[in-house]
Amino acid sequence: MEFDDYLAFLEQLCQELDALSGVEQQKISAVRSGDLGALDACMKQEQAAALSLRGREQHRKAMLRDLGLEHVSLADLPRHCPPQEQERTAAISQQVLRSYQVLSSAQQTARTLMESRLHRIERELEQREAEHPSAPGPPPQTSVPERRTP
Repeated sequence: MEFDDYLAFLEQLCQELDALSGVEQQKISAVRSGDLGALDACMKQEQAAALSLRGREQHRKAMLRDLGLEHVSLADLPRHCPPQEQERTAAISQQVLRSYQVLSSAQQTARTLMESRLHRIERELEQREAEHPSAPGPPPQTSVPERRTP
């Protein structure tokens, strides 16, 4: 395996992180507008992306092992690459790290917003229950009534 293959892999990873950041932004919009259908679609996309990223992480580890760089962090990668690839490696490494930071920030914002909306819903339900307590209804039927024939 060539070092250039690893850089191409990192570029693809960066694109996937950016796409997932877009999904997180859509999720934030869906939560703000109360669009449960859009929120559900975003969460499904997010789950699929998480599975894909897990697979990519395994592949990344294997590639680093093949290059003899398994203990080198992404930030330190430019110091451990072939000299002719240092500039490109530094640029790609920084872009991946930035993309990851943007994704993490968007995920945190979405999580905080969703939690806030859930707390608001819980308070509203508690307030409604206090204002209009449920009247006790008839006990639930435990058996099927017998069928009578005339």
